[in-house]
Amino acid sequence: MKFKLLSLCLLLSLITIAKAESLGYTKFEPLKIGLDLDYAPLEYVDENGLPQGLDVELTQVLMKRLNIPYTYAPNSWENISGDVINGRVGLGMMVYSPYRKDIVNYSRAVFRLYYQVVYRDNETEQFDMRHLDGKDIAYMASRPITDTLTKAGAVLHVVRDLPKALKDLSGGRYDAVICYRYQAKYHIHHQNLTNLTAEDLTLTPREYCYVSVNRELIKAIDRELIKMDKEGVIDEIYGDYISKLGSFKMPRWVWWTLGSALLLAFLALFIQQHIHSRRLHREMRRAQKSEQLKTVFLANVSHALRTPLNAIIGFSDMMVSMPEGALSASDQQEMLNQIHGNGEQLLYFINELLQLSTIQGNGIDFQLVECNIGLLMSEYTKLVQPDLKQGVTLQIDAQQQDVTAYTDPNHLRLITMHLLSNAVKHTTQGSITISYKTKDNGLYIEVKDTGDGLPDDLKENIFMLLSDKHTFVQEQSPGLGLSICKAIVDAVHGKIGVESTEGQGATFWFWIPCKFK
Repeated sequence: MKFKLLSLCLLLSLITIAKAESLGYTKFEPLKIGLDLDYAPLEYVDENGLPQGLDVELTQVLMKRLNIPYTYAPNSWENISGDVINGRVGLGMMVYSPYRKDIVNYSRAVFRLYYQVVYRDNETEQFDMRHLDGKDIAYMASRPITDTLTKAGAVLHVVRDLPKALKDLSGGRYDAVICYRYQAKYHIHHQNLTNLTAEDLTLTPREYCYVSVNRELIKAIDRELIKMDKEGVIDEIYGDYISKLGSFKMPRWVWWTLGSALLLAFLALFIQQHIHSRRLHREMRRAQKSEQLKTVFLANVSHALRTPLNAIIGFSDMMVSMPEGALSASDQQEMLNQIHGNGEQLLYFINELLQLSTIQGNGIDFQLVECNIGLLMSEYTKLVQPDLKQGVTLQIDAQQQDVTAYTDPNHLRLITMHLLSNAVKHTTQGSITISYKTKDNGLYIEVKDTGDGLPDDLKENIFMLLSDKHTFVQEQSPGLGLSICKAIVDAVHGKIGVESTEGQGATFWFWIPCKFK
């Protein structure tokens, strides 16, 4: 009996050895694994020169299950990929790159890495992808990040030492650092960088995988990772980190559809509360008017938000609930187009609400500079020229030449361009004329068109769409743009008005006090 047991153990040992040797690795020629010297908390080398980190724990379990003898070859982050590609090491752990997929083999994702932007928490500037123009952004070399930051207009700083970059950020060298979520959390805590904060970026997450030029090795690792995932081994090793990084497995288009709908719904509710609170605070001394504004605001905003939001949620629910294959590719694309279109409509309205809230809540910071009014008017007309309907002419009536005024060009542009855009939108034949002149120690600008004109029910309250109970934000109304224009004009103690007959065009005008050269 003992002989049989001994024989069975010997046989199992031989099978295990054969399994390892079939991949080309033995205790005399072990698998050499590339290890990043400083990639905490995933992998690093401690003060005693020993490999440490969550990746090291996972690899130890994986190699034991595959019975593959191995050794580590520590190197700097920038050299790891070259070591793998050129065969100096047989295995490494890296993010999936579509640029390298044809020269190396990637395993299934161990988990997904999400990007964050790290910045000083006393900053008042925004650091989402729409507000990076001109900002100094540091990051470790990545082609997708480079392409994205270049398009955003950021000043790029490629770094090799992430801990040092975050420390430099804390000291004021950069405006922000982009890195993975777990890196931000780990280094902010371990370096005690208490003045830094981080938030997620809307960038595609990266898959963190094993990588090797040995296809058979990756196939064996994939088979074992599937088993380890089902057994909960990966979750047990990575613990809080992997649960926070997430391992979402739904199709990407479903994720973006649901995520966009939830984000828009959250933003809509947040903005309602945000603007609402500002209005209530400002109007507390006029309690009766405050209550009226509150009721009217909710009625108007909910009316404008409900239609696109219902469409987004409705189409999203349909796409998620339909069985796989029930929708054709064209049907899916049409639904996605509907979701996108309604999302754009909702985002536009939300941006107008935010702009109006900022103007009315915090006031306006005017930066007065010397402006050539004639040149500005020429620039505005060139911008709207491509949108003119066929046969419609656009001209400038300079009632005074060489008008130079000290004013805020950004707010002047916002008001004038909105009046011009409205005229272009509603004029299908005839002409549009913009004129300007000095008047009563101020600048008078007028936009006259031969378009549709204003219906009587809009004429009286067109500049006050959020504060009149008889006027709602609808498709046929001009949105909140004119309310924003009036808020700016009121802030400088100017005047704005309109003269119009339905079907016979409209003349919008505004006057703002100015100093002239």
